[in-house]
Amino acid sequence: MNRKIAVLLIVASTLAFEIPVYAGLVATQQTTGHIRIINGTNAGISVTPTLLDFGNVTWGTTVTKQITVLNTGDCVENINATATQTALVSGFLFKGLFPRHQIVVNATYDTAVFNSPGDYSFTIDWTATCS
Repeated sequence: MNRKIAVLLIVASTLAFEIPVYAGLVATQQTTGHIRIINGTNAGISVTPTLLDFGNVTWGTTVTKQITVLNTGDCVENINATATQTALVSGFLFKGLFPRHQIVVNATYDTAVFNSPGDYSFTIDWTATCS
């Protein structure tokens, strides 16, 4: 180990003291690395809530509920939603949802499309494809 010695001179009253001071050596190190960034190939989504209950709604009105769609895949996804009933606004398409990101979709139900009040069921089919 190589050490450089410097002398620090302290004068107190009439006495002089010499104190050796060791200057540390500088050490360097270099780290190399590599990364390959690819677009994944595994599409996946999580949709909540799994049951969309609009409850009791006055006939002839519209009502909106929010649905959250989370990209659980490893690729940038295009999300498509299609409803089985015309009363539910359908044909939703979102392009470019990044992995681990989410969007909130407003699902609007228009009860005026029906001729009368009643109980109605529907499904929404969600599709995610890697873009």
